Amino acid sequence: MKTRAAILILTFCFSITTLFSQKKSNEIFVDQQWFQTHQSDDDLVLLHVADPKSYEEGHIEGAISIVPQEYTVVRDGLYWELPELSKMDSTLRSKGVTNDSQLILYYGGNDHAATFRLFFTLDYFGLSDRVRILDGGLKGWKANDLALSTDKPAISETTGKLKLKPKKKIKVDKNYARKSAGKDKINLIDARRDVFYNGTEMGQYKRGGHIMGAGNICWLDIVDENMFVKDKTVLAQMYAAQGVGKGEQVVAYCHVGLRASTIYTIAKYLGFQARLYDGSFNEWDTLPDEYAVER
Repeated sequence: MKTRAAILILTFCFSITTLFSQKKSNEIFVDQQWFQTHQSDDDLVLLHVADPKSYEEGHIEGAISIVPQEYTVVRDGLYWELPELSKMDSTLRSKGVTNDSQLILYYGGNDHAATFRLFFTLDYFGLSDRVRILDGGLKGWKANDLALSTDKPAISETTGKLKLKPKKKIKVDKNYARKSAGKDKINLIDARRDVFYNGTEMGQYKRGGHIMGAGNICWLDIVDENMFVKDKTVLAQMYAAQGVGKGEQVVAYCHVGLRASTIYTIAKYLGFQARLYDGSFNEWDTLPDEYAVER
């Protein structure tokens, strides 16, 4: 009798664990089928990442609008910087987020970078195990003729438990980036378009080109025409082509740390150690010559 009872208890515990694992998903990205299965879950918070106009024109049912100004700041003349903990805490609470929430992010426009930046920000504040990105975003949702809504869900600002624990090591500075160049098993990756990487287009910069020793994976190349993330094998080949080996570290940068978030997120998705140089080339361009560039 005791043996039978023990087996029943173990079976019950295994079933609960399995359901919880399926609910959370074991990847950064969830597909539309997974999302539709869990769309009504009580602990799910769906965030539409785009400007308010995009949200008002039509969003996935149940989605709550979030705009970049709510999770970024301008600091020392640099844009898209990480906010203070108090600001991020306030933003998340205003969306009804607690320690028990499962966050699903999706891009509401034709630019996936802001959503990946939000993922990086939530990862920095220690929430990545409870955050997923809906693959394809709103464009992919529309491509499959799935329903949209203009209703705004009622949101009660939470006073429940929400603990943010910054993972400071994933955000690196100019000195870390400089030391990374040419260092064994650390790969500095420029996320900008090749015209900036090669220095054929200067933009606002005084020095054209890229940080010495950096490879290049353009942030636009990770998604297809309907904004779905490319096959994992294809993505792995892109990183391998830049010399990134199994278990190695990727340090991503771009202009301001926005588009580098895509390279950071995909690096994490592929199982690499991911870091982000947040000052990126906007800061690098203002530094002394020892912070070298090349074309």
